[in-house]
Amino acid sequence: MKRENLPDYDIIIMGDNMSDVMDELIDILEENGEKTGKCATKKEIYQNGNWHRSVHIWIINDNQELLVQKRNPLKKTFPNLWAISSAGHVLTKENSKDAGVRELKEELNIEIEKESLEYLFTVKREQKQEDLTLRVIDDVYLLHYNLDVEHTKLQVEELTDIKYIYYSYLESILKNKDKDYVPYTEEHQRLFEYLNKKYQ
Repeated sequence: MKRENLPDYDIIIMGDNMSDVMDELIDILEENGEKTGKCATKKEIYQNGNWHRSVHIWIINDNQELLVQKRNPLKKTFPNLWAISSAGHVLTKENSKDAGVRELKEELNIEIEKESLEYLFTVKREQKQEDLTLRVIDDVYLLHYNLDVEHTKLQVEELTDIKYIYYSYLESILKNKDKDYVPYTEEHQRLFEYLNKKYQ
């Protein structure tokens, strides 16, 4: 059952305990993913168009359903659209697995060991955002996890709802450019190629 009313959500509001994500330090990368030895805030990296790394985690359950989250309507990129299970920037002194563990705890209140994350591939993207170009290297992982979506605490600053969708149906939704979902990308193509080989 889909949760419709925000006041009924079981949510986590980080408030004063959450550092301003725009002030968190992130490593500046070369286009090939190597560190430059410099770091900057998320705001500075966005403004300067620096390459940086993020982590993308797709959660799949025993029914071969992928978890998607509905992005907060105040997000600058893809507000109020259904998207990947969990994602976030890799901070200075983190690797992408460390960042993945942190993001899962912050966004979905899931606690895992980083060995549970199955590395799939890495993709590069250049994404237009208003008058800026975001340059990101995404490390993509798969997590096998049976999440109780009706009783999961959500970080409302990032997302407002979650649901599971059978993976091949989600592939169809994205390929058909459903307006309620983020655009279909190389990441989606490679993910579904992997899942189709695994499950068919």
